[in-house]
Amino acid sequence: MESYTVKDWFANKVARDVHRNIFMCDVFCILKETDKAVYAMLNLGTNFHKTMWVPKSVLVSKENGHETLRISDYDEALFEFKLHWSDYV
Repeated sequence: MESYTVKDWFANKVARDVHRNIFMCDVFCILKETDKAVYAMLNLGTNFHKTMWVPKSVLVSKENGHETLRISDYDEALFEFKLHWSDYV
């Protein structure tokens, strides 16, 4: 089971970009991948996400957590994200 988050400094940058305090910045889904980066849907908290390019150098593997999905269709990824949070809210 593959699960990723990002380095703290990158999570702080994302929080500034969305103008919100966030309590998590996990990689929910990888939509595209190149040699140096992934286009990922980031899970930023309850029903809140941001989709952006994330350098592979900031990815951190997690032992526990939601498995990072690999889906190439954005609508399907969004459906899975909403389904994931429907278990909690």
